[in-house]
Amino acid sequence: MRFEGPEGWVAVADGYKTPEVSNPALLENYDKVIKDYQARTGRSLDHMRNLIECVRSRRPTVANPEVMYRTMTTVHAANICMWLKRDMKFDPVKAEFVNDPEANRLRSRAMREPWIY
Repeated sequence: MRFEGPEGWVAVADGYKTPEVSNPALLENYDKVIKDYQARTGRSLDHMRNLIECVRSRRPTVANPEVMYRTMTTVHAANICMWLKRDMKFDPVKAEFVNDPEANRLRSRAMREPWIY
């Protein structure tokens, strides 16, 4: 994900140790912000570790599951539009493309019997 603003840009992704930045001054308070967040929330920034901690504690994960589902559905829908090189209508409630069987086939892999989707 990349955020752009009047002072430059910051890019982050899973696996980044620190964000990539257009201007090193944007990371001036990075360590303090991270430490303050972890002290305030008692949460890890490692999503896999957070998931396991939440299974054990029954607390909610840092990443809201509904928000993450909607976010990833949007990303996958955009990828399918890009692969097929055309605009399509996507129904977010049904999580499928409207009247487009070709696009809908790309939403998941074919499953072997006896597994069904």
